[in-house]
Amino acid sequence: MTTQQQDGGWSEPGPHQDDWQQHYPPHTDQHQQGYGDQQAYEQQQTYGDQQAYGYQQPYAGQQHIPQQPSPAQQYYARPHTVGPDVEYYVPEYTVVEPEPEPEPGYVLPEVAVSAWSVDNSRSAWISRGALVLILLVQAGLSFRLDGSAFPQEAKFLMSDGELSGLVSQLGLAGARALSLAWALGATALLFGATRLLFNARAGLAAAAMYSVLESTAFTGRYASLHSLSLFLLAAALWLLARTRQASPAAVLLAAPFAALAPFAAYAAALYLPTLTVLAVLTAYRFRGAGAFVRGALFAAATGALCFAGVQLAGTPSGWNVQSSDSALELLKESAQWGGVVLLVAVIGAVGFIRRARMGEMPWAEGTAPGAIRRSLLGLTLCATALLAPLYQAWLGNGSSLYVHVGFGLLFAVPMAGLGVSRMMGAHFRYPQIGIMIYVAALVIGMAQTRELYRPPDSAAMIGALREVVDTKGEYLTDDPEISAYYLRTQTKPAQWHQAERGPALSAAVKRGSYDAIVLRADSVPEALRGNADYRLLALLRPSDKDGGQEPYRIWVKR
Repeated sequence: MTTQQQDGGWSEPGPHQDDWQQHYPPHTDQHQQGYGDQQAYEQQQTYGDQQAYGYQQPYAGQQHIPQQPSPAQQYYARPHTVGPDVEYYVPEYTVVEPEPEPEPGYVLPEVAVSAWSVDNSRSAWISRGALVLILLVQAGLSFRLDGSAFPQEAKFLMSDGELSGLVSQLGLAGARALSLAWALGATALLFGATRLLFNARAGLAAAAMYSVLESTAFTGRYASLHSLSLFLLAAALWLLARTRQASPAAVLLAAPFAALAPFAAYAAALYLPTLTVLAVLTAYRFRGAGAFVRGALFAAATGALCFAGVQLAGTPSGWNVQSSDSALELLKESAQWGGVVLLVAVIGAVGFIRRARMGEMPWAEGTAPGAIRRSLLGLTLCATALLAPLYQAWLGNGSSLYVHVGFGLLFAVPMAGLGVSRMMGAHFRYPQIGIMIYVAALVIGMAQTRELYRPPDSAAMIGALREVVDTKGEYLTDDPEISAYYLRTQTKPAQWHQAERGPALSAAVKRGSYDAIVLRADSVPEALRGNADYRLLALLRPSDKDGGQEPYRIWVKR
């Protein structure tokens, strides 16, 4: 008897054997039919494990019959035979592992750990490039100022000093170019000092704000020693920051620069105590009590050099001249010229006192300066900006205050740069704040510089005087320095005298001792009206009608 296994059931052979073979053909036909059914089945919906093993749906009214799997899913065992007539196959199935994901076309590299708070070659070159752009903006703001010489410029170029005599060989244009070079050097040194005290980003912000100040643009186009004095102070500040971790004796490198600064401009003498305090504060974190030794060495060396300078060249003039200017008005003008920078510096000092680091790099190692040192450093830098306004308000003398304000801001700007950095946040989170502050300082500085930089329009006056002056006459004028400088090839400086008003002018006219009289006045003075000894040669109005300058009137002796 032959039995047939069909889906777990058994059937006896009998008269219906042929029908059974008709419905269920032998293996050869069934095997070929299975592949056709398998292709049709791949387009049908499968359920559960049937998808993996390739089962077909059973015929209607018939028990489920397993079908042959695909070639990739099966291999056939040796046929199993029961009886002489029937053979059938028992398939053995294998589980196919899923194919691995394809390899990606590219792989992103590891992102390097970097930030502005850490100096490396990349950040150093970025900082240098940004500093060059800042210096170009500063040079452009200074070069846009032009005109004839100021009286003080002409006096400087005509003085007998060795340095001024050397500079005078360059002429007015050369002296102004040299002033610009010193001003640019001061900005670069200020960036270096701020970077050493805080970080490169604060240094760039400090340099950017200082470069657009009214006093910076003015001194960069003003033929005098003010820009040289600023350069010397900036060099002393940079050396104090540079040698903060070195031996206390290294501070002696900064002493000559600090001692020479007051002899270039007397206002620099106000900031020598600030440099002495900074000599201590910059090194206290690294030297502890040894920082006081450093401060004592700096003070002693600077004092000795200043004493030697006074013995050789005398006391700088102008530092204690009293006048009658309103103290309140001087303080108000000082606030207009430097109030924005001082306000940002105070914000930076408060933020620095509250938190030593901004948190931009939480993995940064090293101890942070203590709260007391941070407080003293912020107070020193911010208070220094008030020295020149308070001192000149006490004297009642506003002479060159718009330039002297810049001396104090040289020390306050590093803290202002830190303030801009803190307000922008870690990783430049709020760059619009820094841009807004810079643009505001730029606009204010440009407007103030244009208002203050108004040299006398003396070109036409000098041209008219060339026809009437010689080496024998005596001349009275409101601007003797300007006339002596531009007419130095035709006259001598001693021939030019300062004109006065009132009875002094009437007495000079009455004596008739001057061959020419040059006054800047809206109207004819009473002493020259209808005077028989002098005639009006020319009335020269300034080319800039909105400049507020009075016209030149020239009288010559009959």
